[in-house]
Amino acid sequence: MSRPTSIQTTLLTSHKGVDLHAATALLVMKDRLEGGDRLDGLFRCEMHTFWGEPAGWSVERLLDVGRYFNPNKHHFGHFELSGSDTSWFQDCPSDTVLDPSWPGPPTGTDLDSGAQGQDGLYHRLLGGLPDDSTPVDVVSFPRGQEGPVLSGVLWRLLITGDPETAAAVGKNLAVASHRKEGLLVNPHMESWLAVDR
Repeated sequence: MSRPTSIQTTLLTSHKGVDLHAATALLVMKDRLEGGDRLDGLFRCEMHTFWGEPAGWSVERLLDVGRYFNPNKHHFGHFELSGSDTSWFQDCPSDTVLDPSWPGPPTGTDLDSGAQGQDGLYHRLLGGLPDDSTPVDVVSFPRGQEGPVLSGVLWRLLITGDPETAAAVGKNLAVASHRKEGLLVNPHMESWLAVDR
């Protein structure tokens, strides 16, 4: 029996200026964590997503509520992904591969039209697509969050060297599993998904 199809709507916001959270984390990770010497860059977006059409919720509402978007501080991208109705509110296991097509095609932004395109806006919000590094994207969100909007953080780690091991290096740098591993995700309190692009 096939699952019903629905739309996952995602709002990503990134800082217009220097993102001090990402800049500070980058320095600590490079200096203190195993594999930090392979970290070439770190970028962050705040992520807010919902499935279907929850009563009273839309991207327009997210953009109007200061908790989700501040036009003085943020650029935004609105994306929609059509697919199986697999809400991340359900017990999303950690260490799960993020769908490579997530967050889906862009449908709106405050950036110029040059940012549009299937991947252009997504990559632009995350610092651009690098030439010499492998991007590893990790999205994390608190366990036990209840709907209708799921909020979390999307991190992009730029990993140099062998692309075949980039995903493992990115995971070790992101997920706090040992004293010398991970800074961005607390696996005891957060669920997370990752993909190397």
